[in-house]
Amino acid sequence: MPTLQEWKTQFENDNPTLTKMVDGESITLTPDEYQKTINEWAQNSFNQEQERNVRENGGVSANYAAYRREAYGSVNDQLDMQYHDSVNGTTTWQDHIAAVKAKYPKP
Repeated sequence: MPTLQEWKTQFENDNPTLTKMVDGESITLTPDEYQKTINEWAQNSFNQEQERNVRENGGVSANYAAYRREAYGSVNDQLDMQYHDSVNGTTTWQDHIAAVKAKYPKP
């Protein structure tokens, strides 16, 4: 996973200059505007990559509740697991819920 600095370097290499539209005219960004834009792009990309990594591999995230909801599966699937657990004397549903909670812990 790229570091924040690697994201900045990539954006700088890919975009040696940036422009903005002012009154219908394309104007090159000032050095401060350029650096602010590159920093924002890099930070956003870095944050998105971190969240993608947590979503796929587990870990602590402010979005843990959304990740858990998705991982739990539908209510129908959970009820089916509970039914089969009661018939077979297993703990599939409890194990599944515990695994999801372990993968996406509360921050």
